[in-house]
Amino acid sequence: MHPFRAASSVGAVLTALPLALGALVAPTVAPPAAAAGQVALASPQPLPTAQMDGIVLDQAVVGNTVYVVGEFKNARPAGAAAGENESPRYNAMAFDITTGALLDWAPKVNGKINAVEASADGSTIYLGGNFTSVNDESVYRVAAVDAAGKRKPLGASANGTVMDLELSPDGSTLYLGGSFTQINSSARQRAGAVDLKTNKVTSFAPQVDDSLVRSITVAADNSAVAIGGSFTSVDGSSDAYGIAVLEKDGSLRHTNISSVIRNAGSNSGIMSLKSDSRGLYGTGYSQEGTFEGMFRASWTTGDIDLMADCHGDTYDVLPTNDVVYIASHTHDCSNIGGFSDGEQSGTYHHAVGFSSTATGTVRSNTARGYSDYSGMPAPTQYSGFLPGFQIGEYSGLSQAVWTVEGNSQYIVYGGEFLAVSGTKQQGLVRFAASGGDANAAEPGNEDANNGNNGNNGNNDDGDNGKDKKDKKKQDDWDNQDDWDNQDGWGQGGWGNNQRGWGQGGWDNQDDEW
Repeated sequence: MHPFRAASSVGAVLTALPLALGALVAPTVAPPAAAAGQVALASPQPLPTAQMDGIVLDQAVVGNTVYVVGEFKNARPAGAAAGENESPRYNAMAFDITTGALLDWAPKVNGKINAVEASADGSTIYLGGNFTSVNDESVYRVAAVDAAGKRKPLGASANGTVMDLELSPDGSTLYLGGSFTQINSSARQRAGAVDLKTNKVTSFAPQVDDSLVRSITVAADNSAVAIGGSFTSVDGSSDAYGIAVLEKDGSLRHTNISSVIRNAGSNSGIMSLKSDSRGLYGTGYSQEGTFEGMFRASWTTGDIDLMADCHGDTYDVLPTNDVVYIASHTHDCSNIGGFSDGEQSGTYHHAVGFSSTATGTVRSNTARGYSDYSGMPAPTQYSGFLPGFQIGEYSGLSQAVWTVEGNSQYIVYGGEFLAVSGTKQQGLVRFAASGGDANAAEPGNEDANNGNNGNNGNNDDGDNGKDKKDKKKQDDWDNQDDWDNQDGWGQGGWGNNQRGWGQGGWDNQDDEW
């Protein structure tokens, strides 16, 4: 769920050659481009892709290489069943975006990795998370490796979890967001930056007053930085309520965005932020009826010029020329003229695409327990791209996808899903970036598994008078500890060794140096 990367600016044609990772990949035929004047909507048909045995939390695309991070122990080729033909991986792996083939890149990282960023030339890959060593060398929650997986000097450490990383458009600065209070020996309240030429902490020092920063991104013109999370103020101002636009020194830029998007505190937050030349994109989750879909806002004013007011928590966003893709468990887009509420039948759409321009306005909300955003500029929800996902079990949160990235030819989703449109495929999948029907009138793949099974998290007790948000077990994160506990993906969280990753869990090392 991570920032728009200058190295893989979606909509721009990527010309970088495949990185040499010790594997030769046979040439493939690129997906056909959309005809002139037609919307380039991704095909809903899944393509064979390398797999892993845990959870994918972030991806970065450089040339033909997709770098993948999260928490997992093994990777395997497409088509292989769990436990078969596996190769050891240590929370990081890579695959070829044109073939789906597993690549040799395999740095040894001893803890969960939340974020990955890559330099434009692919020579350096940056990692952020909860780990304390890379290739058996001590590091603290942020590190750099090369295209062969060898550690590179970075000169940065954080004293708490790093949730997100973002490179400036010119590649000179690495921005960090998380729950830390120091970078190296400098006080930095949940957000900071490192000059990659000097390996020193910069003067960027926003005062994020509470909670954590989940996502950080930089304007395409390098004029500002945005942070998102569950914090309730920055520099003491509630103008920054879950989301804030910052000047380059970290001071708060007062905009209108928090007057509309109010996701913060213990029950809601901003999950992902990305940027392109058209504006600032964000996604949200909520247990209290605030925003759950995707929006785009002006960096200067904070005014919203695109809002997909769909119900169902949304975890990541990928803007392309024609389509804005989300990773979510969306169940109702009727407020913008899209598919109707499928919650009671257990139908959740985890990969959804919208037009990149407004085609109408948000309708008045009629669903109980949700905020009303009527009149906001709304996109079209494309029914021609609704692949089905079987939800996974790793996080204990009844989810399928957590991250979406891509380039001009392919869209790649990652998460903890077990199958896609009826085909066994664990945690990673590719789709051709064209071939979908932007004019389709009805949702496709209705017979595919969109989470409609005995483990879909529905909790309908038959009390139709009960507030809808109280019945949404999936939207309420299974009533377990939410992301604000950082290392908790369920009761007690990974830090309490529920996943068997060592006594006490690596996450308990966050406060140690």
